[in-house]
Amino acid sequence: MAWVDMTVRPDGPSIAVIMPAFNESSRIEQTIATVARYRAANADAIRAVFVADDGSSDDTIEVATRAAEREGTQIEILSFPHRGKALTVRSAMLDVADRTDAEYLMMIDADDELRIDQLDRVQWSADPRAIYIGRRDHEAKGAARPTPVRQLMSLVMRTASRVLLGLPYRDTQCGFKLFPRSIAHDLFSQQRSTGWTFDAEVLFIAHRVSHLPIVEVPVVWSPRGVSRVRPLAAAISGLALFGTAWNRVRGAYRPVPSRAIDQPRPATIES
Repeated sequence: MAWVDMTVRPDGPSIAVIMPAFNESSRIEQTIATVARYRAANADAIRAVFVADDGSSDDTIEVATRAAEREGTQIEILSFPHRGKALTVRSAMLDVADRTDAEYLMMIDADDELRIDQLDRVQWSADPRAIYIGRRDHEAKGAARPTPVRQLMSLVMRTASRVLLGLPYRDTQCGFKLFPRSIAHDLFSQQRSTGWTFDAEVLFIAHRVSHLPIVEVPVVWSPRGVSRVRPLAAAISGLALFGTAWNRVRGAYRPVPSRAIDQPRPATIES
């Protein structure tokens, strides 16, 4: 396991928020409001907000834009053809990593089930390579308990990730993650997964291939509506872990080069 320098930074890093969304018109308004208010209170931290639209067929973009205008915050819409969350996140990460000066890229879901103020729970390491991943704390005050079906899905995924990929993390699929911008392009350019398990693949490249430090952050999950991940779809996607394991065997992944950490990419976004 990678060593993590847990010396706490006196101040947090600057962050660009990336919010993947597909037909979220009924929920993204609240999420934009939550992000805008947190950003207003933490202006030095939240540099930019991007909504990565996965080819929505509803008015997700319009609702998000109106909400941002009403809250007095700036967002940028990244429009992609509908290909699923995995490829939308990959495309957005590659795009933003090359254009922002933020130290970290944050992936957060558009449903506001994991609120952005969970950032207050992060103890920032002095190690600039550290990746932060949410771990839903179901025992925390105000936290929701998952249904038996979701518990089973999580158990299967956790076990498969540990056995096939050697990942020791309890919640690889949590939609709350932060990646150093300087290495995000090198990580996500290697992503091959197009389904539900793309998080595990990226974490595998980071942890087992590149030996980067990964810090788990306990976060509070507050569900809004019915989960879109069905047990059958999760089971089928889980089989993709065999593909990641095979890619490992055939040497398809490469370590993130040290230059990506030592030499941040040039900044061109101002927001």
